[in-house]
Amino acid sequence: MTKRLMGLAAVCAALCLGAAGQAAGEQGGHGFQPIAMKSNTKTPVGARQFCVERPGECQDVSAGDGPVRLTIASRRELDAVNRSVNDAVTAVTDQDYYGQREVWTYPDRGFGDCEDFALEKRRELIRQGWPASALRMALVRQRNGEAHAVLVANTDGGDFVLDNLEADVLDWSQTSYKFVKISSPQTLNRWIEIEDERVVWVASK
Repeated sequence: MTKRLMGLAAVCAALCLGAAGQAAGEQGGHGFQPIAMKSNTKTPVGARQFCVERPGECQDVSAGDGPVRLTIASRRELDAVNRSVNDAVTAVTDQDYYGQREVWTYPDRGFGDCEDFALEKRRELIRQGWPASALRMALVRQRNGEAHAVLVANTDGGDFVLDNLEADVLDWSQTSYKFVKISSPQTLNRWIEIEDERVVWVASK
């Protein structure tokens, strides 16, 4: 092979590698930061109530089924489910809808709060073949200090957040939230504290 042909081959290889790296980055699989777990913590009241009413959905599952391999198809599934549930459900507080402070349930009547959005996305992704162990409920703090709930999809390319306040699915580290606790891979009835050094602020009244 001549030096000229060898040079062209090297350029081609570099371009191909660059394109592959860019595709991986677009899928979120390049240099991601996994959620840092600390220790077991108290299960939220709403999650305990949900598991009492639906014990079959809170039975222990194998944690070995996750994380899910991140592909273009799996990423599209996350985006589609996040958007479809956000479009289908109208946000309303538990106090306004049920007359109770905290109710975790499915928004089967088209109304729900942040936990209900997240539970519905979890249910839909399980229907599409995602393992329950890779779909975890998480409690976070917004920048104004208010509590919020999201669904976290655990993949080998990042922990992605499905959020009723955000149309786009983002890696957890790209959100503005401070992550507080997350359900275990085995069941919604056990929770783990998250190590997140981000600071929230509370607006003055």
